[in-house]
Amino acid sequence: MAQFYEKASRLTPPRVKDLVRRGATLIGCQLGRLPGIEALGTHLALLFERLRINCILDVGAHVGQYARFVRNIGYKGHIVSFEPISANFAVLQQRCAKDKKWTARRLALGDEERVVPINVAHITQFSSFLPRNRYSKDQFGRLSETDRTEMVETKRLDGVFEDCIRAIKDPRVFLKLDTQGYDLRVIEGGGRYLDRVLALQSELAVKPLYQGMTEYMKAISYMNELGFELTGLFPILRDESLRVVEFDCVMTRSPRGLGSA
Repeated sequence: MAQFYEKASRLTPPRVKDLVRRGATLIGCQLGRLPGIEALGTHLALLFERLRINCILDVGAHVGQYARFVRNIGYKGHIVSFEPISANFAVLQQRCAKDKKWTARRLALGDEERVVPINVAHITQFSSFLPRNRYSKDQFGRLSETDRTEMVETKRLDGVFEDCIRAIKDPRVFLKLDTQGYDLRVIEGGGRYLDRVLALQSELAVKPLYQGMTEYMKAISYMNELGFELTGLFPILRDESLRVVEFDCVMTRSPRGLGSA
């Protein structure tokens, strides 16, 4: 199927390619290089429809891959992407300029408001506030090695939430987190506004890549205590022995927590 898409992409205009990709994603076919993304896409499309999600807070946006992904599965609502690293943000800003409902902010989210150094890795997807650990060094070598540090601004989610939803009538919020070990600190920074998040997606590690990461079972338990319940686990990275290294964890508010929503 991937070979079919690569061949078709050379023969069809961009709009047709998007329709092909979206259709294949929704029915569970793999297109491109991300194994398992079709299962996550199908799950999220259903979740967004059922919860009537119209605002995605895309925390740890990198260069906009997630926003493009949710557009491919049919999401048409607002997206606010947060990315602190300057080079990544430059690309992100260019991409979201073509989408009237997609905005970008050069900002990191956490549990405090401050300016702090971030470790910018050789492959910037590995960039993190936390130092990499021995497992990361052994498994990824140069790819996860820090090339430089960059001073970035961090804010709490409860300090930017109202601004993000201001222009949206009846905002129904989905929180996506991909911060390389910092997800729970973003959640902690949500404060009272976390009650207005209907569902979330967090990248959790079975085999942590950074020092000080919360163990994944404890992370799930913590989010359970906040009123979120598991709807799906989707592996996104395996080692050479096929052991899961990281997975996307999707959770929704328990029926009692949703109230009249």
